[in-house]
Amino acid sequence: MNDSKYTVPKPVYFQCYWIIKDIDRLKRLEAIGSYAKKSDELVFFVDDQEVIRNSEVLTQAAWKLECIRKAIAKVPEEYRQGTIDCLVYNVPYADIAHENTWRKWRKVFIRELAKNLLLI
Repeated sequence: MNDSKYTVPKPVYFQCYWIIKDIDRLKRLEAIGSYAKKSDELVFFVDDQEVIRNSEVLTQAAWKLECIRKAIAKVPEEYRQGTIDCLVYNVPYADIAHENTWRKWRKVFIRELAKNLLLI
């Protein structure tokens, strides 16, 4: 693969990186959004720290998660979880492939996410 084909500008890379790092919170918000559709409540609590008063926040979280899911689908099955784990939890890559292979799929994932988020 041509490296330059899958690189993105640094600001775009970091936007995507932090959205991926935020995946656990986004999943909680998505779950709350599913609950919110069944309830007429206007205030939602996440971990007793965050108060969601705007349904747009829940909609944005669901949209970002969908963008992440579409982007990770472009990565071969055997590299998906390892790529996510490395980015989100700083888990070292597994020994099933060379580090360059992991980097390649990480770049593909970030590039696809940037496209899905309409950043490039």
